[in-house]
Amino acid sequence: MASPAFVVRVSDLEDGPKEVSFDISEDWLREALAETGAAPRGGPGRFTAELMKNGREVMVRGKAHVEVTVPCVVTLDPLPFDLDPEVFLLLRPEPGSDRKKKAGAVDAEKRPPKPKKRKEEEPELTPEEVAADTYSGDEVVLDAFLREFIVLEIPPYPRRSDLPSPEEGISSRPLAGASEERPIDPRLAPLAGIAQKLRREGIKE
Repeated sequence: MASPAFVVRVSDLEDGPKEVSFDISEDWLREALAETGAAPRGGPGRFTAELMKNGREVMVRGKAHVEVTVPCVVTLDPLPFDLDPEVFLLLRPEPGSDRKKKAGAVDAEKRPPKPKKRKEEEPELTPEEVAADTYSGDEVVLDAFLREFIVLEIPPYPRRSDLPSPEEGISSRPLAGASEERPIDPRLAPLAGIAQKLRREGIKE
């Protein structure tokens, strides 16, 4: 994106939590959805959030609302959807790239590789760890994060409600005027003849 639209200065958070509210323009949303197949619908959206600074970390809690259309996977007709993603981020300052190495420090290239943990030893991530990311400089730029949350809300396989579901498949229906009786297996025809003869004799008696 050319220039960020959702920016909060870190210095504005020094005095306590800050609430922000932004319009999500159709141009911004159209560019954010460019690679998804979805498109804006119904005018601008809305993004509200509360940012709080704790030490050098910045916590972001918010919610967005946008109206989009997504092509039907069968007919490609545009289907309307209202997306309301919840936004939760725990941002840490991005490590500086110009930090000087301490005297006597071992170069990263010369350090022995750490042994990899087995898959079963890997701990499950907490919600805070999942939401962890970084910000750069004196500003918190939320554009990329907001785009990701919106894209995750797009239904992956939308279908028109009047179409049969894939589970139904192709159903076999009897032809009009066809008999409801099942055809007799040719191997059982002699037995069927005997049964029919016995029924006739029983009726005569």
